[in-house]
Formats: sequence, C-alpha cells, structure tokens
Amino acid sequence: MAIPATEVVSLPLIPGLDIEDPNTAAGKIWSDTLALLRDQEGYQRSYYGRHVENWDSVDAHAKFTTQTYYETMVKNITSILDSPVNIIHTNFSPHPPSPAVSSTVTEVVALYFPSTISDSEKSSFEESIQKFKKICEDHAKDYNGFASGWVVEELEHEEIEGKAKVYHCLLGWESVEAHLAFRETQEFQDNIYLMRPSNRKAAKAHHVSFKEA
Repeated sequence: MAIPATEVVSLPLIPGLDIEDPNTAAGKIWSDTLALLRDQEGYQRSYYGRHVENWDSVDAHAKFTTQTYYETMVKNITSILDSPVNIIHTNFSPHPPSPAVSSTVTEVVALYFPSTISDSEKSSFEESIQKFKKICEDHAKDYNGFASGWVVEELEHEEIEGKAKVYHCLLGWESVEAHLAFRETQEFQDNIYLMRPSNRKAAKAHHVSFKEA
C-alpha cells in the first residue's frame, strides 16, 4: 500500500496581493488553482496559510505534475509570486494532520539531521518525539494536536554543509500566546531536550494560521 504524503508548498506571494478575494486577478488565479488541485486523482484535502496539500502518496502527486494542465497552473501561480516556489513532501503521522492544522494557530517545526542518520537513530528520535507529544497532551493548556514525520526529500540549510534529513512537527494551539506560555513551564523546560538530540544540526520554526481550501 502506498504511504500517504503531505505536500508542503511555500509560495512567496508578491506583497499586497489579495488572494482571498476571487474577484481580484490574484484571487481568481488562487481559486482556479485550488479547484484544479481538488479534481486530481489521489488528492485528499488542502490547507493554506502556507499551503499544505494531502495526497494518497508521493506517486499520486508526481502523476499530477505530468499532466498538460500542470504547466499552465504553475505559470499562472508564478505570476503572483516574487520568488521561486519550494515544494517538499512529508509522511505525517497521523495522516491527514488535521487536528494540528485545524487549530487556530499551528506551530511548524523543521528539525535538520545529517543525511547519514541511521535507521536506529531515526527510531530513537521518533520515540523521543512521542514522549514530548505526551508531555504536551498532559501539561499544555490550549493545545489541540500533534503530527510529525520525516520529509521525503533531503534538504539544504544555510548552517549545514551538503544535504540534510528533515523531521517535521506540527503542533496545534489556540493562540501563539498559548504556545509561548507553555514554553515557560517547568514541564517544557524539563523535556525540551527530547526535541534537541545531540545529532540535530539545525532547526526552523514559525506559526501559521491555516484555512481549509
């Protein structure tokens, strides 16, 4: 059985464009793009803030990119961007990562490891992640859900030489303030080491307010 995949797309929009209003040129491009995605075989659902699409598998998305209308879609969406699109795929568990991305605010964390990380090291880190998830469930106020998984592609980071393996975490919160308040608790401070193993080389984090498309 194919492993379900979440395509994570970063679209750096031209400042000032209103993609929420389908009566604007940019809004029509965005609306048409979402409609086209929904019609594809293997597609499940979309969220955007940063745009996240769920597919039956990476192969299902790859098949979509070979269709003739894909080129037109990319050309249209590029017209409202001010820098290149970044596309990756993550095998989130649970899939889809709905509880986390359906929250008012989602904390998006990318953890970078050496490309040579072993399967046993991956498994050990995944166990640590589950322990941290349990800490959130038991002690964090206004916390709504957790999803995590390895990124399919190897990625670059300005602080790392060569490619890196990346682990994505999505944590749902009622507000940014709720997340920041949890960071001040003793439970967080006593257990954040679980997210910071010695072989982790870099990390990135930000907050997104997702909407279902």
